[in-house]
Amino acid sequence: MKTHLLYISIGTNLSTAEQVLLWTKRKLSEAFRGTAYYSTAVKTDPINFTNPEKFTNQLVAINTTVPTKLAIPLLKNLERQLGRTEDDANRGVVRLDLDLLWMDGKILQPEDWERDYIVQARKELEPQVPPYVEEEEKK
Repeated sequence: MKTHLLYISIGTNLSTAEQVLLWTKRKLSEAFRGTAYYSTAVKTDPINFTNPEKFTNQLVAINTTVPTKLAIPLLKNLERQLGRTEDDANRGVVRLDLDLLWMDGKILQPEDWERDYIVQARKELEPQVPPYVEEEEKK
């Protein structure tokens, strides 16, 4: 089975952020069944939000054999499990935001990938996360 390397950003602006992050770590572990490396959680100001609540953000790198086509649906399912709704989003409440930023050497969300807190988190994770190596196609 092919191994994939994913970088996923985790964000919430709930006052219960610590519990949200613990729940998310458990659920990501169950969903992706791989080795995960987590950056330190940081508080950031909201971007393009009317709600002034600070966000708690974290970056995770996961080595997994889960097929890449399942990654985003798994993340969206986890957001829904924690109760994320469109109504909350309209009110500026983000229970859980999981974004697949990077997968197998490809940046999927360049603007987010270059945010200061993500760059810092990547630097923190770099010594821990084995570098991604493109696997050759079997003939």
